[in-house]
Amino acid sequence: MPHLTLEYSANVPDPPDIQGILREIHRVLQETAGIKIANCKSRARIADEYVVADGGSSHAFVHLDVRILEGRSVELKKELGNRLLETLREHFSSAEAVLDLQTTVEIRDIERASYFKHPEGTLTIL
Repeated sequence: MPHLTLEYSANVPDPPDIQGILREIHRVLQETAGIKIANCKSRARIADEYVVADGGSSHAFVHLDVRILEGRSVELKKELGNRLLETLREHFSSAEAVLDLQTTVEIRDIERASYFKHPEGTLTIL
């Protein structure tokens, strides 16, 4: 916990340093939500098959799916979502300048009762 998936359309020109973005996302999670960086697991995917809007070549997307253990307030999730959106927009600004880029973040809860991890002790927050 948390699990993060960064996905973006294949027409995003010269994608930025994805490893660097993921590390920065981990830092935002620690600073904003008290999540230990050691618990963050991130992956990135390029969507080769996609349609945005009418399917025109100028339409593109960047989406970050964030799954964290339940128990955090709506206010904290809003703050986290806004900070993560700002982070993505900064890193994908060159694509935003040349494409009709839609950038989104979704934060979802993981139910503690249905999440299993080894070693167990690493499920705690800071």
